[in-house]
Amino acid sequence: MDKIMEWSNSEMRALTKGEAQYHYSAGAHKYTKSDWYIWFFGNTTRYAIFQTFLWKYGEGKMVGYNDLTRTKKAGSRTLKIDNIKTTVRDGISLGFIEAYKSERDKRVTLYSFNDSILEEITDYCFKMRRNRMWEIAGFISDSSSDAVNKRLAEAGLRKEWFRAINNFLEKFAISVKAKFGEDKFPNVVSLKK
Repeated sequence: MDKIMEWSNSEMRALTKGEAQYHYSAGAHKYTKSDWYIWFFGNTTRYAIFQTFLWKYGEGKMVGYNDLTRTKKAGSRTLKIDNIKTTVRDGISLGFIEAYKSERDKRVTLYSFNDSILEEITDYCFKMRRNRMWEIAGFISDSSSDAVNKRLAEAGLRKEWFRAINNFLEKFAISVKAKFGEDKFPNVVSLKK
């Protein structure tokens, strides 16, 4: 575990405000009243299962009991098999989860999101990505201090991050100039080196 750093009062205010902005932006989507959202986000077990389902779907795989028994919830506690089975059965009965028999071994059941909610979950994921971009940009430009930004930069700037940021800026520059005109944002360009 990392040692606790020392923070000035202005740094603590910037960081706590930034974290509060993140939690505010996490609710900025239209699915907060959707049944699947309320169910998956209603307790730590279902939330942990949701995260496992997202990860496995993103990998192009289905979820098995082995995946869920390795899933951790708040406090780094692994899920108990009885809770997993009950939660999965509940999710199936509510129409949020679908069960499939493995093609290799018919004794094994695999799970995935129900196709009927997959578009909404994907839209939710897009909106969360968008909100994080807005929140991070706002934090870095408006709510942070130079000292906090310097610490963030020192926390592990890597070539992969730089390439990803530069790639985003390049696409952002193209989009901004296409929407608002080449002359409106002349300084929005990707970094060369």
